[in-house]
Amino acid sequence: MNAEIEREKTKIIAEWQQRAENDLESAGIILRESDNYDIAIYHSHQAIEKLLKAILLKQGQTFKFSHDISALFLQAFKDSSQDKRFDDIAYVNSLYPRLRYPGGDQTTKDQAEKCLQITKDFFQQAKAITLLAE
Repeated sequence: MNAEIEREKTKIIAEWQQRAENDLESAGIILRESDNYDIAIYHSHQAIEKLLKAILLKQGQTFKFSHDISALFLQAFKDSSQDKRFDDIAYVNSLYPRLRYPGGDQTTKDQAEKCLQITKDFFQQAKAITLLAE
């Protein structure tokens, strides 16, 4: 039974990771092919969120279903609030509220490009330190 539980856990982690990769790809496509910067940032945010949830599951942790990627990052990487990665994640997180509803501040191409690069860098770092399956 234990092996079956591990297989299911591995399957769920892989699904979170695949969905994160899909969001990363979508962010890039949207940024290249349109001026929908808010949607590109949204997909960058979603990619990071799903990647962090995959990492937490791989670590054997549970998580609240939250969109707060700063909190998820701190849960996954304890004692890392001074880490540059945290600053990057916090930047993407700070843009999330304005993506959800009309009437707020508008997002820019520069912001969308920065979010996409942060997301790509985070994916590479996660793979480099073997937090994720290849």
